[in-house]
Amino acid sequence: MKYHLLGISTFFLCGSLGIAHADTQTITINQLKAAPTLDGSADDWQEVKGIEIPLTYLSKPELTKTVTLKAGVFGDEVFFYSEWEDSTEDTQHKPHVWDEAQQKYTEGKQREDRFALEFAMEGNYDANWFSGKEFKADMWNWKAGRTNPVGIAHDKMTIISKQPMQESYKATLPDGSHLYIQRPSDADREPYVAKRYFKKQQDIMPKYLPMEEALPPSTDDVKAKGVWKDGKWHLEQRRKLDTGFVDDVRFVAGKPLSGAIAVFDHDDNERHFTSATLRFQF
Repeated sequence: MKYHLLGISTFFLCGSLGIAHADTQTITINQLKAAPTLDGSADDWQEVKGIEIPLTYLSKPELTKTVTLKAGVFGDEVFFYSEWEDSTEDTQHKPHVWDEAQQKYTEGKQREDRFALEFAMEGNYDANWFSGKEFKADMWNWKAGRTNPVGIAHDKMTIISKQPMQESYKATLPDGSHLYIQRPSDADREPYVAKRYFKKQQDIMPKYLPMEEALPPSTDDVKAKGVWKDGKWHLEQRRKLDTGFVDDVRFVAGKPLSGAIAVFDHDDNERHFTSATLRFQF
């Protein structure tokens, strides 16, 4: 399985910011009059009130960012619109850069912009992964370079336990106790593949390419479209309220659930903005 390689790479998503904001924000998800077109535009969301969510930069709490989030239900689907400031459109992620002296490709410093939505599924959820709490959560990890071109978000799970788990990342808490973190992709499939090049083609070549074969339904059930315009990302996402898959959260009318969001501004995994625990109310 692939997720043993992803444990460290996404471990810091909500690493230590669970107490950044004292009051839990509520994201009200109401009925929509029509289904928004998934085109990364705010045009279909004019009648929906946006909620401004403060985010804090991991390890640098003096740095902040605000995400405007809108959400609604139409038919059997839930829709989210997210907007945040980003001065640059970054769509390359660890590309292969040709090194003339070494006569080979090396890893480039470019990092894509990303946006993550996480929803509690089981246990005592906390946006602070170091809280010592155990839980399972559904995460939609939209990536400007790897998933946006194919119109989806990377559908994954976050599993945190005090008990050892196979192919997990072991974290040590301040009191000396341990947590184990798994980050499996739904259906154990990433929606892209890593490509290597042994001969020079162009100075910069992409590392990640879309899968050539069709993805399993549980891998591409979170549809997404992000557009960068005038110094902002505009992202729309949609998914069935109940996909029927065990690795997806089930949204139920009248049932609130906890969650969190994070923004990566051409950052590595350990450096990004994250919210406190949020309350999503359907």
